[in-house]
Amino acid sequence: MMKSKLFGLALMGLAMGMSLPAMAGGPGVYTVEGNNGEPDSGYKGTLTIVQTSKDTFKLTWNIAGERYDGFAIGDERVMAASFTSKGSSGTALLVEDDDNKGAYKSIWAFKGDTHLGVEMIVPKK
Repeated sequence: MMKSKLFGLALMGLAMGMSLPAMAGGPGVYTVEGNNGEPDSGYKGTLTIVQTSKDTFKLTWNIAGERYDGFAIGDERVMAASFTSKGSSGTALLVEDDDNKGAYKSIWAFKGDTHLGVEMIVPKK
């Protein structure tokens, strides 16, 4: 339920053309902790976000030595991303975490998956 509510709010904001002040971290290096939506599937890693234009970003995840390359549209508050790794592709939605300044909550899935993964993305210190 939380995932669908988060997704719905993000889409509604984008559809309404809302321009909210950027509070999340935007470009930078982050620690990532998540799971792929299945029991005992936790993982940790890093995410680097590079802004490539006013509304586009390059994302690079490094999870357990595996690299995932992504491209996102949006702003520092909400990003819709596609990503690839070793011939597989997927989609992610990163949304500012109101409870953790500079951080994001993310949901993601590989193409063809029937479950969502989740991530907490926190600025690296």
